Amino acid sequence: MKNIKDIKLYLLDMDGTIYLDDDVFDGAIDFINLLKSQNKDYIFLTNNSSKSKLAYIEKLNRLGFSCDLHNIFTSGMAMGVYLKTNYPDKKVYCMGTLNLIDELKLYDVNLVDDNPDIVVVGFDRELTTQKLEKACKFLDDGALFLATNPDWVCPIAGGRYVPDCGSMCEMIGHATGRKPLFIGKPNPYMIDILSNELKIAKDEICVIGDRCYTDIAAGVNAKTFTICVLSGESTMETIEKSDIKPNLILDSIKDLIPLLK
Repeated sequence: MKNIKDIKLYLLDMDGTIYLDDDVFDGAIDFINLLKSQNKDYIFLTNNSSKSKLAYIEKLNRLGFSCDLHNIFTSGMAMGVYLKTNYPDKKVYCMGTLNLIDELKLYDVNLVDDNPDIVVVGFDRELTTQKLEKACKFLDDGALFLATNPDWVCPIAGGRYVPDCGSMCEMIGHATGRKPLFIGKPNPYMIDILSNELKIAKDEICVIGDRCYTDIAAGVNAKTFTICVLSGESTMETIEKSDIKPNLILDSIKDLIPLLK
């Protein structure tokens, strides 16, 4: 593996890695500013599909991060690319937020409320029983099952968690006997897209996140360098028990700054 100073592209998780809700972690903004001063590329790579890229850009800028359209890639965006590339003419029912639905529309996805060929499930913070019943019916009728991300929980302020897309898919799975193909991390699909688009080799990419089973696993699957920070879900104990090991473990993103200077 190259020296970490030779990394050309940093792919950063957000929740639990650079902030928690609206609380920015110490050193996170300084780290991004350091990358900019060194002409390093960075992209915020999130499994959270509940917000659109424009909503994330607004939030990141509001919190003090430098971010434009180039610097954000979500599992919702990756789902749009996947559907447009592989199923351009198929009808899709989306069990997700209005933001996710709007995101998919940007990729010309044919969204419908009945008789879909594909059911897409995202992290739905606007979930209703009616939406669940529709998704289950369509899957029972034979629709293809896709989902944005397998995260069990999403961290929120106060050290608490709410069920994420993975938990919602588990619930649907118990009702239908169906399991989805997850497009987001740990699937390397998002990293593959960015590596190809930016013409940056995998061994010149670093994935930084707080979860071994999504962030770090995606980097391992894509054969990039990986850094796990302990500011979110992972602890030293959970990392030691995990079969997925990062190349480097740090307490927080702040600890990466002296390694790059």
